[in-house]
Amino acid sequence: MIFQFDNRTENYYDVRGRVNGLKLGLEFYKRFRTGFGFYANNDFYRIESPVVVDSLFRSARFNYATYFAEIVFLRNFRWEFSTIAQFGSGSIIVNNYNNLGAVPTFSHVDTINDVGVFDIGLNGHFKVFPWLGLGSGIGIRYVNSISDLELKDAFRDPYIDFKLKIFLGYAYKGIFKPKAIQAERDYYKWREAKRWAAVKKMFGK
Repeated sequence: MIFQFDNRTENYYDVRGRVNGLKLGLEFYKRFRTGFGFYANNDFYRIESPVVVDSLFRSARFNYATYFAEIVFLRNFRWEFSTIAQFGSGSIIVNNYNNLGAVPTFSHVDTINDVGVFDIGLNGHFKVFPWLGLGSGIGIRYVNSISDLELKDAFRDPYIDFKLKIFLGYAYKGIFKPKAIQAERDYYKWREAKRWAAVKKMFGK
């Protein structure tokens, strides 16, 4: 079972923002993961493209949910690298302000629903303990079904994410089946030695 905090740093034009995320899912054969992700900006962020109207400005917050599929292409007992794709939908809440006076005044709220999301990225993590991992990744999120091009361009942007992973299966094994963890550790050591032996043989060493 997967339980993972998936927090991201993004840029909305010249404004840096944060997205808090949570993933829940299942893992199969240590190579394939699937499940659901839930993401939300931790605050409203000003959206201001290079071409702006001086009398108005807006701040927005994006909340969305996704289905994800992740494939692991390289791993050992502590390290892992994978590629992931996600798709889903969400909503953008927009606060509109009037900037004509000395102090901006609130005007109204717009809510844009059914915003389509497609996300692809590369991830990696390191296990500090068998049941706890620290990770990072890069990717890009695409949004559609938005007629407002300024918002669409703001939320269609590359991101960097930082992960805290709790491996519930390993936590269970650590308490009730510690020999299983040691057996897996020994397996990866054997596999690595076998691969290095094959490389040396290939080059005649």
